[in-house]
Amino acid sequence: MVELRVLGTVEVVAGGARLDVGPARQRDVLAALLLDAGRAVPVDRLIDRVWGDRPPRQPRNALYAYVSRLRGLLAPVDGVAIERERGGYVLVADPLAVDVHRFEDLLRRARATADDRAALALYDEALDLWRGEPFSELDSPWADGVRGELERKRETAELDRDDLRLRTGAHAHVLARTGAAGGERAAAQRIEALYLDGRPA
Repeated sequence: MVELRVLGTVEVVAGGARLDVGPARQRDVLAALLLDAGRAVPVDRLIDRVWGDRPPRQPRNALYAYVSRLRGLLAPVDGVAIERERGGYVLVADPLAVDVHRFEDLLRRARATADDRAALALYDEALDLWRGEPFSELDSPWADGVRGELERKRETAELDRDDLRLRTGAHAHVLARTGAAGGERAAAQRIEALYLDGRPA
């Protein structure tokens, strides 16, 4: 089983062992491909994702070198490869092997599930995939935008999960949660949880 991770540091875990995916820029290239697993990413877009407005003198050559090394590294990993396609590169893998795609799939399933407890389990599984700041080593305007969007999705998922916790009598989890999302919705959930906990004042 292979796990391709970007919800934290960029990692490849195969057969339970974490592979060394090389230096920071090489991990950046991998992350930029993982976000679009199964879809071709044009070379110019990859360069922009990895370097932003500070590309090296010969960005295409640098990109080709990193891709070549990543191909060698991923060669022994079943079901994962980087292929050249339509003026760019595509990371060939089951999208659900990539934690960010699995996260979004679990959220879709949770929101489509009528059974509150089943939905709660799906939210828990989705949020447990997070190991820290997404793309934590990638420094570019593109990465900043993606990071912000994913953090908003996580915050919404946490609030949705807390709605279910309140409905299913698990209000103690709402009170115990640290790093809670801010805003009026989170405050209202905390007030309801306190009321359910016998602390209406």
